[in-house]
Amino acid sequence: MSSNNLFPRKRDLFQKSTRELQEVVGRPSVDTQFQVIFSFGNYQNWLSEIGGDIPKSRTNGLDFKEKMSIMCAEAELPGTQYQTSLAVGHHQGIQEEFANLRTFPPLNLTFYVDADHVILEVLETWMTFINPISNNKRNMNAFGRFHYPEDYKEIMHITKFERDTFIKESQTKLSSYEFVNVWPTNMTSMRVAYGNSNVLRLSVRFAYDRFFTNFHYDDALSAVENTSDGEGKLRGGQGGLRLGSTTRRQGGRYSPKHPYGTGSSNRGEPYINPATNYRNRRRGSGSR
Repeated sequence: MSSNNLFPRKRDLFQKSTRELQEVVGRPSVDTQFQVIFSFGNYQNWLSEIGGDIPKSRTNGLDFKEKMSIMCAEAELPGTQYQTSLAVGHHQGIQEEFANLRTFPPLNLTFYVDADHVILEVLETWMTFINPISNNKRNMNAFGRFHYPEDYKEIMHITKFERDTFIKESQTKLSSYEFVNVWPTNMTSMRVAYGNSNVLRLSVRFAYDRFFTNFHYDDALSAVENTSDGEGKLRGGQGGLRLGSTTRRQGGRYSPKHPYGTGSSNRGEPYINPATNYRNRRRGSGSR
């Protein structure tokens, strides 16, 4: 048997006419069909300085997270990269490379700034909460004190769809990225100047621990719900909820009045991610 029997042969090459390719190349994905969904669960913590929420009179009757979704003009579907380890000499004369650590690039979003400055206020308040000034801001001895990560890290989604996704007869479905433990690291400066007017744009860079994906899924995802009798039953959506809401962050209940979450559990306590509960790792036993 020839040693090169795995190389492609003529029959492996595509030889049909370009007319037969129309259905394949005639439906490319376009970069204008997407939505960023801010599935915040801790916002009542980091918006506490301004009352814990944004009045709907400033958001055209929408939840402020919905307004952020609408005003998000640019987003990025993230890539990923592996750091590698080099192994030399495990096999004589062979140099090998192995995966060591998977790293994730930062997430960059660009927003149109609304005339009520809601987008700007929300993001600025979020960043200020991470490291606030703990005494009078104008004092010479002013100092900052960081909040714990579980108090300001959030969850975000980016959903990619196509122009025919919402047509009943279409086979095109949704693809989503979920970003875990998101927080803003850099909010770029915005230049204002006299002259020709332009829409003010705000660019923000976010860090996150990891992301995971779900491709080509229906609007209603099936999930198993644990019941008291030990038998599971299927529910639709994200644990039975619409896209952008999470079961855990609403205390296991879905409220039509708060489809994006209320920021607290049904016990009135802020959501704490047990996987990143840094508060339990701190030294000493003194209270906050």
